[in-house]
Amino acid sequence: MPRGQTVPEGTIRIAQNGYSYTKRNGKWALTHHIIAEKALGRPIDTRTDGVYFKDGDKKNLSPSNIEVRVKGRWGKSSAARRARLEAQIEELQAQLDELDSERSEAV
Repeated sequence: MPRGQTVPEGTIRIAQNGYSYTKRNGKWALTHHIIAEKALGRPIDTRTDGVYFKDGDKKNLSPSNIEVRVKGRWGKSSAARRARLEAQIEELQAQLDELDSERSEAV
């Protein structure tokens, strides 16, 4: 269909990135999100829900191939967050040690 023309609800298109989009409520939505919502019985919250293809194939829109996982709090793994916190602790401890050293030299 030419650009600028209205397409009917339910129309599916494949974008250049390989993802499938479906026209729903006047807007384009990721088809795998629509499938996941139907399986969950609730809308996808893109802030907290990650929708993934189990086999990595964007063309495989089978409900059994689509998985919803809770995203990490900052989009990173807990191991990565732990490593960042430990590095911050080390840096703060080094600053405390430096202050203690300066204080003992002044006395």
